[in-house]
Amino acid sequence: MDKRKKLVNEYKERKLHGGIYTITNKVNGKYFLGHAVDLKAARNRFEFAVVNGSGTPLKLQDDLNEFGGEAFAFKVLEELEPKKNQSRSDFIDDLKTLEQLWREKLDSANEY
Repeated sequence: MDKRKKLVNEYKERKLHGGIYTITNKVNGKYFLGHAVDLKAARNRFEFAVVNGSGTPLKLQDDLNEFGGEAFAFKVLEELEPKKNQSRSDFIDDLKTLEQLWREKLDSANEY
């Protein structure tokens, strides 16, 4: 098997760790609550957005422009792995339900 095919197969077979996360503004305490099928990819997107000053959820963009990326922190609240033979859409539904449970736990007054 050539190197490219091997890399493609490794990518397809990687173990996903989905979950719930927040991006919190450390200056004013406001937070964005989200879910991701791949938490590592979500963290990478956040770090890319901080470096480049764009690419964050639109709700955060004004504060990102005002305070800069270093004023924000990415935190994983809960991880969830897909069940064996679970479809992607069912996994996303589970993540959405878990996100709603977290939304009830957190102070909605500080949510973006």
